[in-house]
Amino acid sequence: MSTTTKQQLLTQVYTVLKKKVPASPEPESPRPILEEVLYAILREGVPNAAADAAFLQIKTGFFDLNEMRVSSVPEVAEAIDGLAEAGNKAERIVKFLQEHFERTYTFALDDLEKKGLKQAAKQLARYKDHGVSDFVVAWVMQRSLEGHAIPLDEPTIRVLQRLGAIEAEIEDLEATRGSIEHHIPKANGIDFTDRIIQLATAICLPEKPRCPECPLLSICPTGQARVAKPAKEAKSKPKSR
Repeated sequence: MSTTTKQQLLTQVYTVLKKKVPASPEPESPRPILEEVLYAILREGVPNAAADAAFLQIKTGFFDLNEMRVSSVPEVAEAIDGLAEAGNKAERIVKFLQEHFERTYTFALDDLEKKGLKQAAKQLARYKDHGVSDFVVAWVMQRSLEGHAIPLDEPTIRVLQRLGAIEAEIEDLEATRGSIEHHIPKANGIDFTDRIIQLATAICLPEKPRCPECPLLSICPTGQARVAKPAKEAKSKPKSR
């Protein structure tokens, strides 16, 4: 897909999302950066409402972040029971908190605000073996550090692949993310991220997408093919006498 075509497609996608998919409510106040990392781990792959509920559960379920750090993975998973992949997310949270505490003996990351965006991203990326994914790094850059980043989780990637906006097989996630960031203005980044996850988890499902109900159907080749296939099959069936 040419650069111009991709720009036009993503502009259309955001225009439709803004008209047809409700916006997510903003948090009442900014989270400390370290808490934003925890929120991003919970948020990856699920809509904001589910992440909000889970974040409230872990905030109220533990006395402080140190108690969360020294708790077992099953205990943290129990606190976010009902969230998709609760066990995996609990393990990532505990690993991140443990690693960060061993490195700094603190529960803060506010020093990232004093660094340039590239240096801050590099520092966060050091935790990639300790619960922090590319999605989490991009999320924190976007939400806490006002950088231009589009976090890509599995549902968001699925939508973009079905639309033809990114390649079917991703070899370099960072480069793929960069190509999307090139076409989504920074001012629209947060809103785009919030609306597309709602579409991905309510309509553009992995196994049985609800293509006829999708507001992006008119610009989605995958959806159009899925809708057309049953119609063709129905026409090809011999009529019973």
